[in-house]
Amino acid sequence: PRVRVRLTRVAGSFFTEGSVETRTRSGFAMSTSAEPVSKKPKLGDGGGEGGMDVDGKENSAKKVALAGKATYAEGDTHDLMPLYYKHLFPAETMMSWLAYGNDSKKPGADQGFMQRREFCFTLEGDVFARYQSFKNATDLRTALRNKVPTKIDLGPVFNVDPTKRAAYSGSSGGGGTVFAPVERELVMDIDMTDYDDVRTCCSAANICNKCWPLMTIAVKVIDAGLRQDFGFKHLLWVYSGRRGIHVWVCDKRARFLSNESRAAVAEYFSVYKGTDASGTTKRVNLTVPLHPALRRAYDDVLRPYFIDTILPNQDLLVDPKTLTNLLAMIPDAATRTKVEGAFQKSDSSVSRWEKLESIVGKAAKTALNAKDYSTQRGLGRCVFDIVFAHVYPRLDVEVSKHMNHLLKAPFCVHPKTGRVCVPMDPATAESFDPMAVPTVAQLLNEHDENGGKWDTTRMGAAVEVFNKTFWNDLQAACALETTAKARDGAGAPTTEW
Repeated sequence: PRVRVRLTRVAGSFFTEGSVETRTRSGFAMSTSAEPVSKKPKLGDGGGEGGMDVDGKENSAKKVALAGKATYAEGDTHDLMPLYYKHLFPAETMMSWLAYGNDSKKPGADQGFMQRREFCFTLEGDVFARYQSFKNATDLRTALRNKVPTKIDLGPVFNVDPTKRAAYSGSSGGGGTVFAPVERELVMDIDMTDYDDVRTCCSAANICNKCWPLMTIAVKVIDAGLRQDFGFKHLLWVYSGRRGIHVWVCDKRARFLSNESRAAVAEYFSVYKGTDASGTTKRVNLTVPLHPALRRAYDDVLRPYFIDTILPNQDLLVDPKTLTNLLAMIPDAATRTKVEGAFQKSDSSVSRWEKLESIVGKAAKTALNAKDYSTQRGLGRCVFDIVFAHVYPRLDVEVSKHMNHLLKAPFCVHPKTGRVCVPMDPATAESFDPMAVPTVAQLLNEHDENGGKWDTTRMGAAVEVFNKTFWNDLQAACALETTAKARDGAGAPTTEW
């Protein structure tokens, strides 16, 4: 039979909207107009939390003999993904969350809700299969086992099933309905690479226990701001699997924020503004006295971590690269010269910081007494500028601004590290160790050693963190909302006699 084919020029990775696309030598992508298909054989339903049968593909991951027993070895993460999706991926937990109470058959539940949520699969070869949707956990797990994505991204809830979007591509079709996002969690993304001008221990995608406290600071500051300043309650913090963290704000009013409101929330946390034209002097958006939220962040988190952890870990006032840039933030040349002279008698970053604070403070008072208010204002905020510029959270604002922005799903696996994107407890963020996060190979070995019980592996512990720190309270709120909707619907006026 003849197959209709469309050619789409793309750059870099290839995106597919409900179809499978492949790279061609000419730089085009060729795809069929059908819904996504897989070269893998169809599998039965169930598995993981619900149990599934094994097929040949899932037996392709090889074990190696270590210490007298067969174990899964670290290596090509993709080879292990079929077994991960079969035995360990918590599809039921995720779909229960994303349904927000609409997975029940109770009055008030929207039975079509889940099929309007977009999933995007990244397949081998950086092929992006967008606009997938699933009715329930069984459908999701079947698709995961069929397609074996290297990554799962979540998009918004649309007004119609995204797999049927072609019927609603314009106002003239679909009875006037235009395909559009209507609901989406407020999300934020913090990446360690944005702190490369602060880190002296690592750079690029590398992380260690010396620089990870920068992420701890971000969790503490943003979590407090979202809860105390905006009144949000249901926050899911997730390790990205490599070098960053994500937060999903799942309160109902957060999910229905407009793009303009999302941008405003993100800008509220955007204090660090990059560098000046020289590319060396850092810029921050501060006024003195500090805004109450910034004062809280400074007193509770920023100053203690800066002095006790970041200065000694990164040697900011010893390493030539960071020392020069930090001193440039002292706005008065005479004061800066005094600080440089005092540093000759001190070796450690902490002792040098104490001298800097003392000298700058005295210079500010001298300027005030001399009625040199311009110099006094600059020196008066100098210490704040330095601390905020180095350790205040640096959000990727673009991720938060738009409702239809994709973000990596919790519990998926980072293809480079093999580590699972596990939930984090913000209350104990300082004890979170990214290097201790389990890999797929480690989880599969635990699974086999524990007689095939997924909940006795560290995945079970990760799901427990998800439930205790986030889902239990949100699930109760969703149940109350569903009950209220049913009650309101039952009391609504009708045209029946």
